[in-house]
Amino acid sequence: MGELGSIRRYPYWAERRIQQLASDNGISLRRRTSWKAKSAAVPFLPSFEWAQEACALDRSRVADRIETAIGARAVTDFVTPPPVEFAKGVGRVEFAQLGGVRQPRDQVVLHTTVHGRAGTRVEVCLFGSLANAADYVGGADTPPEGWTSSAARSVEELIRSRGTVNNSQWDKEALAVEALVIATEQGVTGTWAEHEHRPWTRGFTLGRAEESEWLAVIYADVVLDKHRWKFGEGGIPADVDRILVGAPLWVRSPSPQAMTRYHARR
Repeated sequence: MGELGSIRRYPYWAERRIQQLASDNGISLRRRTSWKAKSAAVPFLPSFEWAQEACALDRSRVADRIETAIGARAVTDFVTPPPVEFAKGVGRVEFAQLGGVRQPRDQVVLHTTVHGRAGTRVEVCLFGSLANAADYVGGADTPPEGWTSSAARSVEELIRSRGTVNNSQWDKEALAVEALVIATEQGVTGTWAEHEHRPWTRGFTLGRAEESEWLAVIYADVVLDKHRWKFGEGGIPADVDRILVGAPLWVRSPSPQAMTRYHARR
């Protein structure tokens, strides 16, 4: 009997961002199998020549090549001081539509929590296109409802400019806090306490991917000033130390279901 295989699903896959990253860094995403063959010469019959061109890799092999190229620059233990360029991890990833922007049905925010090797708690907030999760969630799954943040457009601008533009009233640390509040608190109706640890009760939330691998480009990486913020209320957990804001490259799950959708539970 053969060994059991490994099946992976991709509830999020940023094709354009991955292709751009590969192009910028000379990473080939095609299988090098080009070859030519020529039929044997037979008297009085024409000879034929044919070729097979290189073909595109599947997602699993593309992911392997990207991860190999990034290497140790993709931080996992979060002992590395800010700022980091890339981050990756394994855990629960929450998906929600991004409210408070011009086209809320087109954008998604992903959130996960990582506990670093040194005991630090890191909140990861990733913003991308809802189309990249279209196989598992859709813009019409849940109608937008509830509270939205006035900082949503500023966070959107930060992501769109790849971390180079911040014309808002918030400095980078404050904007990272706002991104965390968006990821954990948008869609709230009533009091925040009613929704704590119950993301499916908030507006905009779409679903979650359990024990999933994720890789992201990071555009803002801040260690919070403990004297500046009021912790333990709203979207700022009492023990959070660091916030990363960026864009997801992919989320992949070992589960055949891949995504638990919230809208059916409302």
